[in-house]
Amino acid sequence: MTKEKIEQDICLQIDADELKGRQSVRTTFKLPEKTINLLKISAKHLGIQQKTLLDQLIEDETILNILANEAQTHCRNDDDCRPKTFVLSRKALDLIDVMLDRYDISRDILVDLSITRLASYIESLSEKHDQRRSLLKEIDRYQQLLEELSNKAKATFKQDDPFRMKIEILTQTTQKSVWEIRKIVKDKRDFIY
Repeated sequence: MTKEKIEQDICLQIDADELKGRQSVRTTFKLPEKTINLLKISAKHLGIQQKTLLDQLIEDETILNILANEAQTHCRNDDDCRPKTFVLSRKALDLIDVMLDRYDISRDILVDLSITRLASYIESLSEKHDQRRSLLKEIDRYQQLLEELSNKAKATFKQDDPFRMKIEILTQTTQKSVWEIRKIVKDKRDFIY
């Protein structure tokens, strides 16, 4: 068998069903604003597309069975919901349809419950952010104390005194580092919903 023939055989072994399952489709769900934001924030924090995260949440049939059972008794206020169009894989959409047939439930509630699983993840991020803010307050106190010490050194020692110069360098370095820490805390704030 020639190398070209082997390559042709490999190329022809394409699984059409698998490729169709990977196709992206657009579909609209009616979801609470909080759920929509939860998906958006989680995807942003993980550095992935919402589609990828939504597919991951929905394509686990075992979890969907558990959520479908929960969906049968789940109540929600549809007045708090709005239509939102998402892109997801055909496989994920087909699995939702299987669950709908199997359990006779609302697909919107099933998707809502799937996304809501991310809440504990975001809550843990929120707790870490609170800890960052608390430590930042302590850093602010340290910086204020250091600036007071620097002012005392300026009042006590001449400009070319090595002690004064080191305190001024330490104060400047600390100011820069505190600014960088503040930026981190500010950026992480975007992950709280």
